[in-house]
Amino acid sequence: MARRKRGTAARQERITTAPAEAAEAARKPSKAPLIAPFYVAVDRQLKSAHETYEAAEKAALAIKKRHPRLQVTVYEAKAHQHTVIEQPKPAAAGNDKLAAVGARNARNRGSASAAGAKH
Repeated sequence: MARRKRGTAARQERITTAPAEAAEAARKPSKAPLIAPFYVAVDRQLKSAHETYEAAEKAALAIKKRHPRLQVTVYEAKAHQHTVIEQPKPAAAGNDKLAAVGARNARNRGSASAAGAKH
C-alpha cells in the first residue's frame, strides 16, 4: 500500500510583491509626528497637547486629583522626557489642626507627669 503525501494535491501559489511596493510600505511612518511641544500622558499614553509646560501641568494635576492611582506625566516632545506629576498635598489648614492637637496632647502629658511627681 502506497502512502500519499499530504498537501501536494492542493497547493496555493505565493503572491510576491514588487520591490517598489515594498519600499513604499517601508517609508510610511508608524506614528504620527508630535506637533505640540508638551503632552499630558496617562499611563504612558499621550492624551492632550499643550503649547506651554504650565498648561500641560495644570491639566495633568486636574487628572491626578480625580484619579490619584494613575501615573500622570507631562511629556516634553523635544527632549523625549517625562516629568511625573505627584498627588497634590493636603491644604496647610489641616496640618495646623494636627499641630494644635499635638501641642494639647504634649501639655496634657506634661501636667500628668508633674502631678505624678508631687505624690
